Amino acid sequence: MPRARSGGQKPAFTCPESFISDMCELALFIFIITIPWYYVFYDLPPEFSVQLEPIDGGGLNVSAPAASATTFHAALHASNRRATERCYRHGEAVVTYAGFTMASGSVPGFCVTGKGHGEVPFLLAGKDGIRLPEHLRDRMAAANKVGALELEVQVRLFQDGVAASGRPSRMWCAARVGGAQPPEVTMCTVFALQSLFGFEA
Repeated sequence: MPRARSGGQKPAFTCPESFISDMCELALFIFIITIPWYYVFYDLPPEFSVQLEPIDGGGLNVSAPAASATTFHAALHASNRRATERCYRHGEAVVTYAGFTMASGSVPGFCVTGKGHGEVPFLLAGKDGIRLPEHLRDRMAAANKVGALELEVQVRLFQDGVAASGRPSRMWCAARVGGAQPPEVTMCTVFALQSLFGFEA
């Protein structure tokens, strides 16, 4: 016969598994909804663009088999869409055309205030004796003649802060040299990923 339960003893409370499952699903739903809103309205990634200008007297001798070195004045334009300041310790940049390196240099450290904009000037020293294939020389010379030569600029920026110190922000930018600048600024394509805590990876 089953033992009778004493009148003063209360049954032990057990949490149903369905309740735990529902709470986990609710927490996951809140997490999925909150993170995109956080990045959309608070921690938007920065935007960059680059301008290039050959230093006077350098010229762009692209028709010769071995092109002469051209040094560029460069300006990195940064737009911080985050509400707090964003800083970079230093960086480096390379100018290329169809995969051939034309110039390179260092980007100085800088900070951009929250929701602010900044311009960082630096120099890119030309590489002498670039040997382009004939078809690339012809294409480059034709574009340069009409002021529509577009070069690629690859930039790496090392963000300030311990968590991001080892992983730079990488970006690819297009910059027109000579002639009238396009009416709309071409923004760089940034390849850095952000962690959940706002640091670039």
